[in-house]
Amino acid sequence: MQYSKNIISCLSALLLAVLLIAGCQKDGGYISYSKSSRQIDANVYDYLQSQQGVYDSMMLVIDRVGLKRILSNTKVTIFAVTNQSFSTAVRNLNILRAKQGKGPLWLSTLDAPNLDTLLCRYMVQGVYPSDSLTGYPDGLTLNSLKYNGGANLQLYTETASGMAGGGPKYVIYSDTKGSFYINKWVRANTISMDTYLRNGVLYVIANDHEFGFDEFINRFNK
Repeated sequence: MQYSKNIISCLSALLLAVLLIAGCQKDGGYISYSKSSRQIDANVYDYLQSQQGVYDSMMLVIDRVGLKRILSNTKVTIFAVTNQSFSTAVRNLNILRAKQGKGPLWLSTLDAPNLDTLLCRYMVQGVYPSDSLTGYPDGLTLNSLKYNGGANLQLYTETASGMAGGGPKYVIYSDTKGSFYINKWVRANTISMDTYLRNGVLYVIANDHEFGFDEFINRFNK
């Protein structure tokens, strides 16, 4: 009987250890969110250009629509869009066009004014690091670059270890579509924030975001 009790005790201890390890791994997943808070001696344009293999598509569009001067000298907050977000948008556009018997389109040939309108929605004039958003529980609504579209920056805190607000923080970036109603907004999560550059601060939009805030296909499938 004593032997059986020892086995049960050992199994219970083992189970507890497994649960603790699993819990640590889950917390590790939260911690993997990147908050750099670092200062880099480069302007926004040069920094994006230096990240080869990450923002190549965004740089192609930036150069096509002539935003180099603004991103080199003007104070901006930028929500950087990775290659994958652009690839998803172009792929979905061309899948639809193929079904319609139309030829494929590419970033290098798409209508530049429409590209400019969409790309500027990922930028706001002025510098807004995450700490500046703490006093706005519903997010800070600003005008996006050049075309005065509605942009909302909301600082959100995860719940961790059963404690509300105890987890990592990240920013949800939304295109408000000119509406006061949140259910009409198109929202994008960030996976990195507060990379400080000479003329601004940079956030990174999650890879599962499709470039264009749900307008890419309608604008280019003419």
